[in-house]
Amino acid sequence: MVTLFPWIAMLAACSTPSVRAASTDELRLMSYNLNYGNPDWDGTLDAIEKADVDVVLLQEVTSSWQSALADRFRKQYPHQKYRIDRRSAGGLAVLSKLPIEAEELWPPPAGTGAWFPLGRVVIATGFGKLQLLNVHLRPARDSQGWVTGYLTTPPLRRAEIEAHWKRVTLELPTIVAGDFNEEPDGKVIEFLVGKGLTRVPTSGPKSWRYVRDNVEVLKLDIDHVVIDGNLTARDAHVIDAGASDHRPVVVTIAPK
Repeated sequence: MVTLFPWIAMLAACSTPSVRAASTDELRLMSYNLNYGNPDWDGTLDAIEKADVDVVLLQEVTSSWQSALADRFRKQYPHQKYRIDRRSAGGLAVLSKLPIEAEELWPPPAGTGAWFPLGRVVIATGFGKLQLLNVHLRPARDSQGWVTGYLTTPPLRRAEIEAHWKRVTLELPTIVAGDFNEEPDGKVIEFLVGKGLTRVPTSGPKSWRYVRDNVEVLKLDIDHVVIDGNLTARDAHVIDAGASDHRPVVVTIAPK
């Protein structure tokens, strides 16, 4: 008598999407601002799925985005945390293949002009615990609009990150990633470099674009991954995918 169980097992394996196992000696990280008003959800979700990193840090996550993400990535990312904010652009999320040992939300620091909270997670990797700060810093906008805001808001973002840094657990290797809303030569990167961190330079297109009539009229690098001196990075690139005004930033990180 021929048993059917081996064949059933083989068919089941073939019908289940393959998921790349997380490496024990490095971490592939994505940071991605989804844009709460993004018109093309499928293209954006496809970009996350195809990159198949170990940990995804997301900004501008609404309750609707949460439903779509949880449904799409239930198997690929078994560890998920969502923080929905009263401001549509303030929501944060973490999708992880690795266990999340701690997760908390830090409110916008009082007196800094910050708009959005910061998400802190501790991930258990094969090379130890990592502290990840998922940031969406004050947009370059003030009461007069974007033009004057570009000039007036850099000190506000500097004050914002300074206030958050006082709560960081310095004993853990640390990554700061997300939408900084300013370019690499801005005051936030300057502050973090002064604390011994390094911005990971990326290849590929700019991480943010303003499109009008299907033409990119403005392009800036405002999404960053910054690592401390315990870590090293390689293969850092911006992916030209998805329909958000931001593009995903992907970096492979390992201990020194």
